[in-house]
Amino acid sequence: MKFGPLATAAVLAAVPAMADTRPMPDYFVSALVATSAAQALALSCAELSVDPVAIVKASEKLFTQLEEDGFDPSDPSAGMDNGDAELGAAQQAFMDKHQLDGAGSDVVCAAGRSEMSEGTEIGLLLVEVPQ
Repeated sequence: MKFGPLATAAVLAAVPAMADTRPMPDYFVSALVATSAAQALALSCAELSVDPVAIVKASEKLFTQLEEDGFDPSDPSAGMDNGDAELGAAQQAFMDKHQLDGAGSDVVCAAGRSEMSEGTEIGLLLVEVPQ
């Protein structure tokens, strides 16, 4: 399976820019990219999986931060710009870091393991699957 472009968090980020919106916070961009990248890595590498417990913990932390910053955690994108440019740049940076454009599963698995060993936000959402 070839590794394609990362899925953007369209549901959360596809909100038309309105006069009363604020820029998408960097931590929100990071969380969306981390989640989509972890899912894409796990789908493209049979040796990796998304850790559901880590996802729940990360989500709880994210929603708490959003609420503290005045966003509605039940619809966080309602009060922010769509963040397309920021999301696209962050996703491309991840792709470039690991040279994932068109990469096969060996490269994808290595990228996931690298993220895990570095303890990145992406890596913290992944676990190895015994083969």
